[in-house]
Amino acid sequence: MANETQLNKELVGGNATVINRTFQQNGSATVINPIAACTSELSAGQVLCGKYSVVKKMDIVTGEADLYLVEYNNVQYVAKIYRRKVAIKPEISQKLMNIKSKYVAAIYETGEVNGFPMEIIPYYRYGSLQGRKYTYEQLKKDVIPSLNEGLKVLHDNGILHKDLKPSNIMVGDNLKDVAIIDFGISSAREDNNTIIVTKTGMTPEYSAPETFRNLFLEESDYYSLGITLYELFCGYTPYNNMEQEAIEQYISVQRIPFPDDMPEDLQNLIAACTYYDITNRKNKSNPNRRWTYEEVKKWYNGIKQVIPGEGIGNTEVGDMNPYKFMGETYVEVAELTKALALNWNEGKKQLFRGILSGFFKGCNPELAGFCIDAEEEATRVNGRDDMIFWKLLYKLSPNTTDFYWKGRAYQGLPALGREILEKLWKTDTSNDTYYYEILEEKMLSNYVAIKADKNKALADAVKGLEDGHKMADTGRAKKKNLYLMAYMLSGQKLMHFDGKDFRTVGEFADYMKELLDESYEKFEAVCHKLIDYEDNLDVQFESWLLALGKKKELNSWREGLRN
Repeated sequence: MANETQLNKELVGGNATVINRTFQQNGSATVINPIAACTSELSAGQVLCGKYSVVKKMDIVTGEADLYLVEYNNVQYVAKIYRRKVAIKPEISQKLMNIKSKYVAAIYETGEVNGFPMEIIPYYRYGSLQGRKYTYEQLKKDVIPSLNEGLKVLHDNGILHKDLKPSNIMVGDNLKDVAIIDFGISSAREDNNTIIVTKTGMTPEYSAPETFRNLFLEESDYYSLGITLYELFCGYTPYNNMEQEAIEQYISVQRIPFPDDMPEDLQNLIAACTYYDITNRKNKSNPNRRWTYEEVKKWYNGIKQVIPGEGIGNTEVGDMNPYKFMGETYVEVAELTKALALNWNEGKKQLFRGILSGFFKGCNPELAGFCIDAEEEATRVNGRDDMIFWKLLYKLSPNTTDFYWKGRAYQGLPALGREILEKLWKTDTSNDTYYYEILEEKMLSNYVAIKADKNKALADAVKGLEDGHKMADTGRAKKKNLYLMAYMLSGQKLMHFDGKDFRTVGEFADYMKELLDESYEKFEAVCHKLIDYEDNLDVQFESWLLALGKKKELNSWREGLRN
């Protein structure tokens, strides 16, 4: 721990209270200012501010200040004497002197020693959180509530800490509560404004993405909280030993690597506190924004919330802002997508009137981009609105396996195949045009390309159906292709004939033999249903045999008829 300023080292050993780190070139240190000339040594018994008696100088090395253990009315304090002419900003110091909270280190007195600024601050006998590890239960019960309340107190008083990390968090006398210290680079903000800052003094490992653009917000302190919690659980930060430039590049893609032993609930909290996008931060109804006080409090109170960012944590509440459509409110992208598909024409209006893109601009820029691309494509290609809308649905909800087309949704191709087969068995032709359109528009090929692009056998099969439909020049040929479509998609190789279901040729042969044994007339009647007087096979019977792989046998039979 040679690179750390340690408070009360002789009492706490390895659990040192870190006030600051000495200046290092690797970017891991907090730098207030270079080491200046040391202030004059104070003697034991010397009185500061007219009442604080010096006990001894702390055994520390710091580039920021000298620390002295002092005493007043049998209570120990720390006198922090800065090595620069300006210490904490006067407006920060004044605010802190008015704060009475066990979660924020107080400033009891200010003054000067030999021309250098001095503060009287609390003495934390148990040191800082630097180097400590906590269990999930300890963090949730004690540490997180304390830090959350401490940040709220600071923010309510217009203070942005700007350097929250374990070394700037002290253990309270009850060994449970913690308090935030070290306001050397803190800034005051007014009217909830963004603070324009420089990077001086900030620790890159704990710094939010926006701070690398010289911006600091209340949300920036909560980013630091997230990284701090990560370190307190793991013993290291996710950016351990990385250079500042590498950290900036890393956090820009929002991918904190969580260890396997970290509880998912804690992962969710850290992910929410370190969420990258803060563009819509003032919209409190937007779930896709970085968490601050209210959300963190709900978390440790066990209240379920949306975790900002796709694919992270609990999505039972929803993964987007509420979207009102056709008299209903949707908070799940997948559910909204299905509603758009089922209400096809109205869904297209939502897209091509810019309503969808405008909505997603506020909560999901990626989805907004998909919508804008679709709008632009529609202006370039006439008459393809349905196909453009259809492709967008799968970009909005890429994990869905549903097959969408013009107001209907099927749970994958098998469900579509089963519906077609049942309609054919009932001789219900009301949907035939719809099914033919699916083939004409090559929807099956498009669906397979999106959902199963590596399944060449399936791709070839659906292409064969589409080509078959294109070449069909009679109603019988179209119906045969429809049967083949139903058999192929559903995976059901059933022939529903004469009120019975047959799965194999053997089963059907046994049935025909039973008919013959029973009555030749019945046998003959069934034969005429299967083969007409022009030697055309029943459409279902022929399609069924083809689906069973009996093409060779059928060709042999036809060849025999010709001979």
